Amino acid sequence: MQVSRTIVLVSIQCWLGIGFVLSCMASLTLFGHEPAPIIVKGIAQMIESRELHYGSLTVSLLNNGENGFAHFVIRKLGHFFVYSFLTIFLFQLVKASDSFFRTLLVLLMVSIFAVTDEFVQAFLPNRTPLITDIFVDLTGCLHSILLMKLWYICRLRKALA
Repeated sequence: MQVSRTIVLVSIQCWLGIGFVLSCMASLTLFGHEPAPIIVKGIAQMIESRELHYGSLTVSLLNNGENGFAHFVIRKLGHFFVYSFLTIFLFQLVKASDSFFRTLLVLLMVSIFAVTDEFVQAFLPNRTPLITDIFVDLTGCLHSILLMKLWYICRLRKALA
């Protein structure tokens, strides 16, 4: 069953729009709004007094408080999953006879999106472009590529059995 290219293109645009809205919401938390208290408490209990070195930043409960640390974790998970889903959409959009070429092309496109996203953040107030965010984005991409390849292998084995 083929997925319509138009539906995939609209899905990519919607997903990038959702990413933009979430990015703006992340900026709002810097202006006094806080993440949900349940999420904050859950993350704080998981990581009591550990420090996380992220690029030039050192993030911990002691330095940033529960809300600041939870906000950091939520933003990084957002980066991971936005680019993970973007990869899935792009795999549906890009059609190539060679699986390796298709994977490489999708990886290149996602890399361009990630670098562009960080470049734009350099011009936004209260946002910081970080190379480590690009690595988080590409990790989300590789996560989806791996899952799709495993799914394809399982489907192929089932068809051959």
